[in-house]
Amino acid sequence: MNRVNDSIEIVFPKLGHFWLDSGLVGLIQFLREVNNNEVKIAITDEGLKLTGSEKTIQIVLESAYNLMTERYYNLSTKKQRDNTSGYNFYYDSQEDKFVAFPKRKAVGIAALIYDKAPRPTASSIKWERKEKREIKIDGKKVRKARGILPTPYVYLQERLDSFLDKNGLDVTTAGLLKDGPNAVRPKIKIQTKSGKPKGICYLCGEKASNLEDANQTIFPLITGTSGVLSFNPQGGDPEKVCWKCSLLGKFVPVNGFYLQQGNHLYIFLPYSVSLEKMLDVFKPLHEAEQLDPNLFRNFEHPLGGYFQRSFEVTFAFLFTLYKKVLLQQKEEKEETTAVLDWERMLDLTINKSPLEFIVLDAESKGQTTMVKRVWPFRDTVYFFRLMNELKQEKINIREVMRLLVDFSQKKNENKTLLRNRICERILKKQTILDLVEMHVFRAELDYFKPLLNFLVLYEKITRRGGAMTKEDQEVAVTLGRRVGMAVGKKDKQGRTSGKKGDLFALRKARKKTDFLEQLNRLQFKLGSDFTVPKELYEGALTDSNFVEFKQFCMIAALNSFNAATKGGENK
Repeated sequence: MNRVNDSIEIVFPKLGHFWLDSGLVGLIQFLREVNNNEVKIAITDEGLKLTGSEKTIQIVLESAYNLMTERYYNLSTKKQRDNTSGYNFYYDSQEDKFVAFPKRKAVGIAALIYDKAPRPTASSIKWERKEKREIKIDGKKVRKARGILPTPYVYLQERLDSFLDKNGLDVTTAGLLKDGPNAVRPKIKIQTKSGKPKGICYLCGEKASNLEDANQTIFPLITGTSGVLSFNPQGGDPEKVCWKCSLLGKFVPVNGFYLQQGNHLYIFLPYSVSLEKMLDVFKPLHEAEQLDPNLFRNFEHPLGGYFQRSFEVTFAFLFTLYKKVLLQQKEEKEETTAVLDWERMLDLTINKSPLEFIVLDAESKGQTTMVKRVWPFRDTVYFFRLMNELKQEKINIREVMRLLVDFSQKKNENKTLLRNRICERILKKQTILDLVEMHVFRAELDYFKPLLNFLVLYEKITRRGGAMTKEDQEVAVTLGRRVGMAVGKKDKQGRTSGKKGDLFALRKARKKTDFLEQLNRLQFKLGSDFTVPKELYEGALTDSNFVEFKQFCMIAALNSFNAATKGGENK
């Protein structure tokens, strides 16, 4: 903190810490909203500087914090809003009336930071006692809890009982809330007044006069005081952090995206080494934001159901940005004629500084939530270009993702184990050939032509060198299609020329020579219905590319066999 004449300067530096830098972006958004030019705001890549009177900066920071907690912590789900009989209530002494309000809770990223019950925002009048009473609601008798007010407030008792009976409410609090509802709001002490330094902040390294214990409300990968003292009794006192880092930690939900799936919470934080870049992309990226009525997520991906694991959810999130931000398609069934805005993509991804996403996978463990994995996704340009090339070839990604669900698995959590691994490979620009082959033979799919088309194009785009060339890949797919069509060909009586076991026999070949022998056997069995591409004997199949060649061949063979026997090509 610096003092200039009657003004002070408070600096929030960009720390190169993905969590606190995200909080800094959130703080700036709300300062812009609440500040009426009373405080001078200066932003550079080095951080944020506030200049103004001590009192004015204090008021502006508190206003920004209060507004932010109302929008991101103190929320009600649609179910809570619709359940009017579950509302809480308070007495407004200025208006002399009782007011009902829905229950509140923190969700998503905010719940990871502060998942505690709402607390009174004003005062509370403790009940003298509670009792159960039988009342009529919609003609039915029900028992409801009622609170008896202490003597100084007995004049309100009759009106209170009437209000509760009329609205069918229950008394669930320890006392009558007065002049304000309960609210979910993490405690914070904003200290703009300078003082003698008492220590050094564990996170930013600055000297500070006001320090507090480091805990999960500041950064979720730091255990709280109870964890430090309980599990490490010889470790000394917990680390201390300054009020500025504590404040920034609460603003992280503003910058992030999240999806809650069962016990898992997946968080995506846009990040760049440049603060100006993070601010530039904030508005465009949040065009994809769409809060679910029940607050399970703040974006709606267009890829269907069963997205429940880290990498497949990350894939769905990035695809949402591609469609809603770069193609600017807001609805799922919009026309497919949208064109990628290349200038906007470059602005988002690489102009000024590269854009990446920090992905957090947190799992609820009873009363606590643990962050199990943190990893950065940096290949944003690659992903968006890949999606665009697939779109130009009319590959339906939603259909591909559906075909990667293994519906033969009884438990829902097992249906996408392999899809998650495939999405991980895609995000890392690795081959998915072996996993797709495993999936199509195991999942008993009758039709998967879109998946085959996706695989062929993806492998062509991402392969760089190796024993398998694009030309060899085409020969393998052609051979597989011929095998499948010939084996599955039906005569006039509806009998097939071969059987599915012929495909399994070919798939079981472990060497090139065994593979060629099986092809010769099929030629002898199927006659003129099956011809082998001449390129096979001209060097397309080698010892070094045999495994991949066979995998391409078998996937194409199974797809064509299904088409021939079940009419899958025409579906």
